[in-house]
Amino acid sequence: MAYLIAVLPLLTVIFFFFNQTRILFNTLPSVRNRFTELMTLISDWSDQKLNLEAYTTSSWISENILEASDFSIGIIRESLQSTTAVLANTALIMVITYFMLLYRTSFKNFLLAQANLKHKKRLARLFNEIQHLTKRYMLGQGLIVIILGLLIGSGLWIIGVPNPFFWGFLAGFLEIIPYVGTSIGGILPVFYMLMIADNLWQPLAVIVLYIFVQQIEGNFISPNVMGSSIKINPLFVILGLFIGGIMWGIAGMILALPILAISKEVFRSFDVLRPLSYLMEDGLARKKNIFSRDFDDPKFRLSNLFFEEKQD
Repeated sequence: MAYLIAVLPLLTVIFFFFNQTRILFNTLPSVRNRFTELMTLISDWSDQKLNLEAYTTSSWISENILEASDFSIGIIRESLQSTTAVLANTALIMVITYFMLLYRTSFKNFLLAQANLKHKKRLARLFNEIQHLTKRYMLGQGLIVIILGLLIGSGLWIIGVPNPFFWGFLAGFLEIIPYVGTSIGGILPVFYMLMIADNLWQPLAVIVLYIFVQQIEGNFISPNVMGSSIKINPLFVILGLFIGGIMWGIAGMILALPILAISKEVFRSFDVLRPLSYLMEDGLARKKNIFSRDFDDPKFRLSNLFFEEKQD
């Protein structure tokens, strides 16, 4: 019952977002006609300011930009309308998660039984740290979604964007996927406003708003809500997103950050892997001397994983 109480609202929210997004984009005016109007305004302005030939500018727009826009818009529409496959994968993940939670104690006792007596306490302590880290990540991520939804929704309401809090909380949920989700959460309302707005200041204002909120989130909200233990440097985050996307698609990109954070805690529990955990930390450029200062010792070398190194 506890699992259903947690999962059913989540599935309802996911279905609402996908369905609402599909409805919003299906009711848009003709994408090609709208792009033609916008590019005509831009070409007229450039002809006046740069003394260009109107025929040359319009020909270049019709041959290049409009054809590219038809291709990209088709991809966006197909992606937004493929809700069945996404929901099916989500349901499968929920079922697997249920059985993993159901058998969690058996898995834990199995791993503890495989460890030597002198390592049992350290392994049990590591399990408790991972449980604490996961709980902090889930609660912190939920709080960040609420904060971003309210901040972005309020800003979009001031700008005059229809359904502002829908776009705000959509961006908040997409922020679960670092970098990629944030970019998608900003591109969708900008594209939507380009289609329905009679001016250009509103789409530009939406871009400025997302950049401003993203700076606040990255420098103030996440560090204080999530804590330093979950912060991973951008290089490992990007690599994790890339590998997770190849292996498990969207689910892998969502799980990339918590898996990296858990891996960092696991590495820190073993001498040979401890330098790797510091290599994954955020702010690596400021800690570049830590390896030569604290880890220049044979017991910290990764080569010990493959063969025993002779001590001098």
